[in-house]
Amino acid sequence: MDTSSTTDHLTCVGIQSELSDFWDPIQVHVLEQVTSTNILAKQAIAGDVRNYLFVAESQTSGRGRRGRSFYSPKGAGLYFSLAFPWDREETPVLVTTMAAVAVCRVLERELGVDASIKWVNDLLIDGRKICGILTEAVMDRETSHVGSVVVGIGLNLVQPDDGYPKEIQEIAGAVTDGTIAVNRNQMVAQIINEIGAIIEEFPDRGYLDEYRRRCLILGREVELDSGKRIIPLEITDDGALLYREDGEWVVIDSGEISVVGFSR
Repeated sequence: MDTSSTTDHLTCVGIQSELSDFWDPIQVHVLEQVTSTNILAKQAIAGDVRNYLFVAESQTSGRGRRGRSFYSPKGAGLYFSLAFPWDREETPVLVTTMAAVAVCRVLERELGVDASIKWVNDLLIDGRKICGILTEAVMDRETSHVGSVVVGIGLNLVQPDDGYPKEIQEIAGAVTDGTIAVNRNQMVAQIINEIGAIIEEFPDRGYLDEYRRRCLILGREVELDSGKRIIPLEITDDGALLYREDGEWVVIDSGEISVVGFSR
């Protein structure tokens, strides 16, 4: 499949011209190949107070949560990291939920695609992962508090020409079959603009209602890292999971889960 017919050339001007005033000023960098856009964004924002955006055609060491990798071949997806100061009372953990809702909104509005969220950072279509999100806090060296946040997004637009590696063939999917034209510059900008729009609404966290509605694990049996099985019933205003055990509410604010009976 010739993916060039479904995606256009990424450029700094093409992206920056579509960004909202919320992110002004911002330095936009578009690169052919990098190890990881998150690594570059963390290096740039360290000790700085500006906004940065790094976008790459491909990554050789795309990063996921808990040291996992994210397959990032050229011509098949969007791989970008946004870095910005964080001096708010809200926990930066919420940035992951913001990014998930932002991507879902843009996919639905622009491509008519309805994606689901698997807590906390994966987006799925028809049971296959099409997007991963990695949020990292950068500490201020002087105060030892969170000074900025980096959110990295990897979005599979089309299936790679050579297919997915064997280890993720049963897991990975793509947003389109390659027949739908996608303006990648606009899509990057629109996702970032949606994140900005959600931040502007703070302290209101109404967007979490959309996150809850799209979350596919609520009310379903899932398995925790420990092997324990639970049924999450709610998501808190800080993005944590809630379930009941022995008549008491229990909070899970980190970790990995898998849906029982759901092979992917």
